[in-house]
Amino acid sequence: MKLLLLGRSGSINHWLEDAVTAFRGDGHDVRVAPVRRPWLATGLERAFIEPLAANLAAKAVRFAPDLIVAIGGLHVPRPFLERLAALPGRPPLAGWVGDAFDASARDTAGLYDLLAYTDTGLAARHAALGFASRAMFLPHAASPGDPPSARSRAERLIFVGAATPGRHRVTSALRGPLTLYGPGWRPGVGPDVQVHPGRIPHGRVAGLYAAHLAVLNIKSEQNVLSGLNQRSFDPCLSGTPVLSDAQGDLERCFAPGEEVLVWRDPAELDAHLTRLLRDPAEAARVGGAGRRRVMAEHRFTHRLATLRAAL
Repeated sequence: MKLLLLGRSGSINHWLEDAVTAFRGDGHDVRVAPVRRPWLATGLERAFIEPLAANLAAKAVRFAPDLIVAIGGLHVPRPFLERLAALPGRPPLAGWVGDAFDASARDTAGLYDLLAYTDTGLAARHAALGFASRAMFLPHAASPGDPPSARSRAERLIFVGAATPGRHRVTSALRGPLTLYGPGWRPGVGPDVQVHPGRIPHGRVAGLYAAHLAVLNIKSEQNVLSGLNQRSFDPCLSGTPVLSDAQGDLERCFAPGEEVLVWRDPAELDAHLTRLLRDPAEAARVGGAGRRRVMAEHRFTHRLATLRAAL
């Protein structure tokens, strides 16, 4: 299958890069069109956006893809989408959306044939705002590649992600051993917390998950309503159990208590961590069950099949 993927290159979650690697690994012919470049100043980007959009449209005509997918679809600048939507005889144009939005996204949403949301709450917002395009639920997926297998695991919980006020409240109340990686974190978060501030290379993340007892997942209250993030799936590849806050969509993807451990407050989170520290076999059991579920249902190949069927 010939796929044209749009999206922001170099984002903190590497969603575009992971999708490209996964789809190429499945044998698809993939071309990439970065629509926002982190190294390019905003003013220059705006100045050149029209010629960049025209170049993208010409690239699409030459490539003749079977499907165009925009990763982070509502953040793609409209000139790119307007050019693609207007192409005669074009293939389906779909957006995959993982962040919150408001009514200002109406015109952008209307350029898509289908918007796939990683969050049922976002899909419901789409309907409530009366957006013209069709909508569906399409969760995040596990990143591709062979995950490293650690010879030993640090007896600590790990969280990799940017600090937010909500995440800070949780980590500050946690009593158990925790290691934090990501921008915005500062020392002194909690009684037994190791802090590594700033962004780390994306290629290190899988190794960090594999080298720890369990992975903490806390939603970004700034972007998510009820959906899961990539941290819900990626750690499972190395058989590392995920301790997740109670998300509305969690039971759509995992069996709580069997494939993921769910907490509703820091006290419940501490209880889960204490149990895993005392019983590593239980951590291995949950991690193994999570891995089997992800491999069977939550890889990028599964998401593409669902998207194609909907179109």
